[in-house]
Amino acid sequence: MQLVFNSESEALAVAEQLYNIQQIGKILIPANKTIDYQALELAVNLAGVTFPVFSFPIISSFKCRLPFPQQERECTCSKSPKIYVACLSAYNNGHLHGLWIDATQDPEDIEDDIKWMLSWSPVADDEPCEEWAIHDYENFADFSLREYESLQYISKLAQALYYADDADAMAAWLNYAKDVIHEPDIEKLAEEFSSYYCGHWESERDFVLKSDEIESVYNWSEFEKNFLFWSQHIDWDSVARELFLQGYDSVKASPHGVYVFREYHG
Repeated sequence: MQLVFNSESEALAVAEQLYNIQQIGKILIPANKTIDYQALELAVNLAGVTFPVFSFPIISSFKCRLPFPQQERECTCSKSPKIYVACLSAYNNGHLHGLWIDATQDPEDIEDDIKWMLSWSPVADDEPCEEWAIHDYENFADFSLREYESLQYISKLAQALYYADDADAMAAWLNYAKDVIHEPDIEKLAEEFSSYYCGHWESERDFVLKSDEIESVYNWSEFEKNFLFWSQHIDWDSVARELFLQGYDSVKASPHGVYVFREYHG
């Protein structure tokens, strides 16, 4: 479809008020071959020009796709979990066409960004562009994403990590807890995090000796005060091993230390 105006100036006046439109002289060509008629009518009225004539088909010499305006939707936040989604039709034809998408959005919004990216594929005029794959991702801690990972899973995981006070601790918890139960609910696990998290410690022994939680149960300081000699001969590594067999679990932290969680049974 092409829109033919009386003059180049009239075409320009309307083009300035429309989205995804290419101007060639007094002709406007919608990027996706379709036009929002209400938007066109409003633009024509605002420009004060004569309504254009519709012409079909587009003359081949005018067939030229606009540059991909990826900056309009590309996720540029350095800390946000994001996925790079690529058009497979373009990829199979030797083109690299894709978009970095903010994964903390709801699944429907992620899908909308994917469809928008596909609509701008360099091969969209020649074949259907409906298939896509995740070719890269960032800021998902130690988690791995598959090429065709569920958008629901991606969204919940990204939100859990991004909005956590300590993303690394949250990632450690999710990795630990999801291995305990058969079908983990990321959203539910994220909500339970604070009920099980006991902090970051240099070691399991460090947790046993310095944790207020352990102190409140076993009153080590009182024992040390009353039995100084015996307290100096306690094998604290052995005590820690016993406690971590019956109520606590630890996950190795990077670059050092451990994250400690109350034992989780699902």
